[in-house]
Amino acid sequence: MENKYREFLSYVLIFLASFGIIFFVLGTSYIPSASMEPTLNVGKKYPYFKMSYIINGPERSDIVIYDKKGTVYCKRVIGLPGDHIELKDGNVYINGDLFEESYANGNTYAVLNDTFDVPEGEYFVMGDNRENSNDSRFWEYPYVKRVQILGHVLHK
Repeated sequence: MENKYREFLSYVLIFLASFGIIFFVLGTSYIPSASMEPTLNVGKKYPYFKMSYIINGPERSDIVIYDKKGTVYCKRVIGLPGDHIELKDGNVYINGDLFEESYANGNTYAVLNDTFDVPEGEYFVMGDNRENSNDSRFWEYPYVKRVQILGHVLHK
């Protein structure tokens, strides 16, 4: 009887641990548009790590999942808190230096502003498919607050 109790208890613990990992540690996000192509494909689901930024915030070039006004988006972090971003001649300059991006597809242009100063606790994000991405360059308020970031996308 004691062995059956231990076996049952071990199954319960495995179930609870699995549930905890799925619910608290990992999530999945559907990519609804081509804004992250060719890195992430439209229509696919990608896992993300919810606990990535508990101690430290996102790093430049991380692909993050974030919630903006009740909608979940996926973009790449370009500007960190305190950065000065300039979009010039189809390129990105961070704090005066050209930012090399092997993953970027197309030229990087903006319509209203071509310079951005990232506030503390916030981030400037863009899609990899620069000519087909609604991102920080085009928003009325162009930054994503740290508290809006849900996690770091796990890919490749």
